[in-house]
Order: sequence, then C-alpha cells, then structure tokens
Amino acid sequence: MDSFDGPILVFDTESTGVDPTEARIVELGAAHFEGREFQGPRRALINPGVPIPPESSEIHGITDDRVMGKPDFAAVAPRFLEHLQGSRSDGVAPILVGYNAVAYDVPLINTELARHGMVDAIDANNVLDPIVFVRWSLRHLRRRNLVSVCAHFGLTLDLAHSAAADAKATGEILFAMIDSGSIPDTPCAAFAEQDRLRAMLEREWDEYAYWLYKDREEDVLRMGAGAHCGTPLQDVDPGYLEFLLGKVADLPEAVRAHFERYAG
Repeated sequence: MDSFDGPILVFDTESTGVDPTEARIVELGAAHFEGREFQGPRRALINPGVPIPPESSEIHGITDDRVMGKPDFAAVAPRFLEHLQGSRSDGVAPILVGYNAVAYDVPLINTELARHGMVDAIDANNVLDPIVFVRWSLRHLRRRNLVSVCAHFGLTLDLAHSAAADAKATGEILFAMIDSGSIPDTPCAAFAEQDRLRAMLEREWDEYAYWLYKDREEDVLRMGAGAHCGTPLQDVDPGYLEFLLGKVADLPEAVRAHFERYAG
C-alpha cells in the first residue's frame, strides 16, 4: 500500500564518534508507528568493545560504566534486523525512516554488520531521510539538527541524543513535513522526490558549499550560514562580506565572485 498510514519504523543510533566507517555503536533505538500513531519504542545499549571517548559521552550521556556487561553488536543485531524487515503476518514490511540516516546511521550500521561477519546490509535507497527535505525546504534555518527542526514545528523532544527519543521525534517530523507539503504524501512519491532533491543539493553544494543557496521559489541568492543565514545576499552588510573575503581563504570560486559583487 502506497500510504504513510501503514507500518513505519524509524531508527537511530548513538556511537563513539562522527566517522561512520570508524565509530562503534553504543545504542540502537527505534520507534514504531502505525496509522501515524506511535506504537512504542525499542532501545538497546551496546558494549562497543572499545573505550567511549569523553566527547561522545558528553553528547549522548553513555559512558563505559553504562555499557559494562551489556551485549555486543553481534548479539543485538539479529533482533534489530527483524524489526527493520518487519514480521507482520500480512507480509507488509515497514517504511524505514531515519534522520541523517543515509549519510550516517546506515553506513554506521552496515560497517558494524560487516565488522561482525554478517552479510546483511541496509539499502540506503530504501530509507526515507527527512533531513534531505529539511535541507531543501527549511534551508533558511541557521541550524537544521533534530532539536532545531522539532522547535520549528513546535514538537517536544525529551531526552535529545537518546536513540529511541530521537527516533520518535523523527517520525513526528516526518508527519509534520507531510502535512506542510514539504514531503509528498505517498511513500513512492516521497522516495522519488528524495532522489531528485539529493541530486540538486549535491550540485548546490559543489558550487556554493554551505555559504550560499538559491531561494527555492525566487531567483535570489541567500546566505547559507552564520548570523545572516537566509538573508538575500544583496541585503547583507557589505562590510561583513568584505570581512569574509579577507578571512576565509578557501571560499569556492562562485561564492567569492558573488561576495565581491556585493562587498563594499
């Protein structure tokens, strides 16, 4: 059924670092939705087999003491994969969703699976990632992390950086973006739009990095970072642009040309 009213599984991870090819998972979390109603969380702490860096613990609150005696990834993974694949009697697999999952959580999980000799892998093309739509339709937000996007939609995120809580919040963001028209209201159309937007965002990044972006409706360039994020370039203080031109040596060529045009 091409509908978001069916089973949806939102997943999230907490880990030892920011590089998905090197980090180890310390928490797996998931949130089940059916008929857009939250059905409950799933959460497992995992012993990564390596020390958890203090800077990572500061973010998610998971320390070496908390994972002492917990199962390793190999023990938890089979049950987690069952949730991803679905076990309903009607044979309908859930729609998979994750915030920044295509770039981070999917390669992180797949790396862990390979590290433990498991042949299973998650296909990133089968994961709907709200951050792609956020980066397009909410590009003007200075911050586009889960906390900031929840605040934008008036959603409550308790226990941020708890994998289960983040997964539940991601599901609520998904429905809010569907209702606002930022995400198509059928999964088939949403996945197609995600592919289209990813390609457009990649081209935009290649040209402007995070410094500039084109307004999604008007033929206007806007600042993409800093205190002036979302402001039309022509309205930015010329002195600020002059400052950036002198301070940032690695500005993309196109960005430098546009800054020079409007600098004082």
